[in-house]
Amino acid sequence: MKSKMTKRLLAAVLGACVVLGEVACSNHDNAPDSSTGNESSSGTNASAGQGNSASEDKIIEKPFSISWWTHDGLNEGNGAEEWFAEFEKFTGIHLDHQFISNNEYYIKLGLAFTSKEIPEVFDLNGTNLALYASQGAIRDLTDLVKNADFYDKVDPAIWEAIAIDGKIYAVPEEVPSAAVTYVRGDWLERLGMDAPSTYDEFLEMIRRFKAEIPECEIGLTAPGVESERDLPEFYQGAHFGFAKVNGEWIDGFAQPDMAAAMQRMQDAYREGLLDRQIITNTTSTCRDAWYEGKVGVFTYWSGKWGGTLQEKLEVNIAGAIALPIEPIQEATYYFSPPGGYCISSQVSDEKAEQIFKYFFEYMHDGGEGQVLFQSGVEGVHWEQDGDMIKPLPNLADADAATVTTSAWITPWLAISPLEVTDKKTEQADAVVNSLAVTDKYAEQVAIIPVSAALNQIDADLKRSKSNILARVVMGEMTVDEAVEAYKKVAEELNVAQVLKELNGR
Repeated sequence: MKSKMTKRLLAAVLGACVVLGEVACSNHDNAPDSSTGNESSSGTNASAGQGNSASEDKIIEKPFSISWWTHDGLNEGNGAEEWFAEFEKFTGIHLDHQFISNNEYYIKLGLAFTSKEIPEVFDLNGTNLALYASQGAIRDLTDLVKNADFYDKVDPAIWEAIAIDGKIYAVPEEVPSAAVTYVRGDWLERLGMDAPSTYDEFLEMIRRFKAEIPECEIGLTAPGVESERDLPEFYQGAHFGFAKVNGEWIDGFAQPDMAAAMQRMQDAYREGLLDRQIITNTTSTCRDAWYEGKVGVFTYWSGKWGGTLQEKLEVNIAGAIALPIEPIQEATYYFSPPGGYCISSQVSDEKAEQIFKYFFEYMHDGGEGQVLFQSGVEGVHWEQDGDMIKPLPNLADADAATVTTSAWITPWLAISPLEVTDKKTEQADAVVNSLAVTDKYAEQVAIIPVSAALNQIDADLKRSKSNILARVVMGEMTVDEAVEAYKKVAEELNVAQVLKELNGR
């Protein structure tokens, strides 16, 4: 029975690199860096994993070791070995850790299941989380999570977003990143304009950037036109793919609001307000154009990336401002789909409880453990400076030009609050300001459940949608023609069956 499961899983995972590939097997060019920074302390072993955990009156023994795979965070060059030694010193538990490059991670994880050399703990993004859960490859953690000390300290929307059919299979290491629209605040000042609050004002801002700012070569840039997260002002609540709306999964591309979004994009492209290369852009080309000071508007991740967009822009353009704006009245900002750390279903009940108590709960304990996972090792990654943590130069940087701001968890994205008061972390204004916007306005995105019908058609469906949308934006097809074309595609591929499966019918 297990061999059948692992064969099915490998086939599904390898298939996911083609069928579900953009999310499951892509590099993290569209994802924020996982480097982080917050607090650490030299506490005692006794605190590791204490709390409610599985049961207050049940004694859970410490495991001797835990096997753990990662593809981001610390590596050998920037103090990972020192971190593992510190974890073992604090907890008495050895971490049998493997770091795998991001572009190989999901392939090697799938192969691990066929060879039965499965790590006990590993992380999965949204698409793969649903896939592995559906194959019975990861443990249902619902009871352990709901009995954990940190459960009530986490925003309920995060638990809701990561749940699959009401069950929790992963614990997020941090809050998912959210995207926010950045505009050139210094250009607004030059033109005597306020940040836009409506779609008409938004378009007028771009028009004036293009007409009155000689350096503005591109009004608005984005890595393609297929994401409501990247183009919130044009989608205005519409969805390119499947989305959960009022508790029901819908095919966003078939909805009337998507037709309206296509018309807005076509009109803006025709007027020259959108990047002429928007259809073929990559995230890196968009970032480079922003850094060079050519772009007026760019929607990207808040937080650390807000700081990076400001820093690299200002290096090239003195006095330039990457201003995160509140969403215009018609737009919605979105978090990325949540993912998190899982426990293999091959792990025994007893070992799963041990891992949860002494690894997961320790990671989010609000004290010693959380500081270690956020900021790393004192004297290696940071030093105490009053009530603050002062990041130290990155060990991997020979010129000591960068500092280690995090280990495995971004401090300002921690899912539960840090309760110690002498491990505060300084954040750049650009980081704070962008996070303030997304914390207030961004909406969580639910994980799409696994659908056998969707797995079979996903690549063809995305290809058809992308082709139709690109032709509309570039003026090669009217919106009415696009609507009719998609109706035929949806019928041929039996999207109705996908919706039945997504909605459990």
